[in-house]
Amino acid sequence: MTAVFEERRLPGGRTPFFSVCIPQFNRTSFLLCVLRSLEDQDTRDFEVCVSDDRSTDERWAEVLEFLRHSTMAFAYSRAERNVGYDGNLRQAMALGTGRYLFLLGNDDVLKDGQVLSTLRAEMERAGDPAVVFTNFEEYSTGAPERRVRRTGVIGSGPDVAAASFRKFSFVSGVVLAAAPTRRLSTATWDGSEMYQMYIGSRMIAEGGRVLDADLIAIRKDVRLPGEQVDSYARRPRAVLRTIPEQRLPFDRLGRLVFDAIAPAPQRVPTPLACRVVVQYLGFQYLYWLLEYRRVQSWRFAAGVGRAMRPARSLVGVHLSWAARMCAAGVYAGATLVGLTLPLAVFGPLREPATRFARRISDLGTSTSRS
Repeated sequence: MTAVFEERRLPGGRTPFFSVCIPQFNRTSFLLCVLRSLEDQDTRDFEVCVSDDRSTDERWAEVLEFLRHSTMAFAYSRAERNVGYDGNLRQAMALGTGRYLFLLGNDDVLKDGQVLSTLRAEMERAGDPAVVFTNFEEYSTGAPERRVRRTGVIGSGPDVAAASFRKFSFVSGVVLAAAPTRRLSTATWDGSEMYQMYIGSRMIAEGGRVLDADLIAIRKDVRLPGEQVDSYARRPRAVLRTIPEQRLPFDRLGRLVFDAIAPAPQRVPTPLACRVVVQYLGFQYLYWLLEYRRVQSWRFAAGVGRAMRPARSLVGVHLSWAARMCAAGVYAGATLVGLTLPLAVFGPLREPATRFARRISDLGTSTSRS
């Protein structure tokens, strides 16, 4: 249910090219920075869609006031109750009337005033793709982080979805065609905190073409004096004397991806399953084991490992015997490394491992780059 709703659409009822969809919860000072970066765009063929998930900082009126006094078309809603990240992102998408939904976090700003116009030109040259990935940089250092390496259309289908799903992990700068996004809307994976990954991967698997745009569109993680965003890394360390299962949203990711690229009851082809498993358990799971050792403790990370065993994290997925052996082997290797690798080695290995993971994801994918 919506407690507050206000909108100002484009003149004459025109359909904007982009609906910039921002799920909001607290972080109001950061969101205002985001909105200023949108106000600075050199085009007005977009609308801003903000869905407030019942923020508790009681500053929602400031956001609405900014939008009213801006020159941008907008739709703003404030929920009567908190529904969590996935439901809130879905609501932000539902506010959009544009041809494309440009997803944006509430603490990530656009790189410069030409982002939307430049990206639109790339998309039109590519023949209006269904999914677009862009790159981003760290706000504080300017260090680029490239989830794509060059501009081009990389195709569609389950193989491309299996190669691309990890690119959805960072939501800002992902663009989705609006019509299939509405058709695929679902609450099935609420609680995964990866709604955009399900929608985008399903869209690609069904035949939607993917454009990789080697454009730094986003400055990630705005920094403001005296303010910090909430983060898993700042939560108090849990005091553990045993190793209880640590069930995190991440442990649903494997089932979400398989449901997106090969919905049940069909059996996932073994080569495709192994490609997903290697990325999901061999890289993402390994990363989070090391990261939770760093920000929590070895016992906490071991509890994450218990919750991530394939018999639990992939329950209900129709895999062949060979694919299950692959999952068991990758899980065992990642768990061993994740719980024994010295943390001092973790930092220097992160970037080479990321590059290697990208190469793995590209194997076997037929590409047609423009």
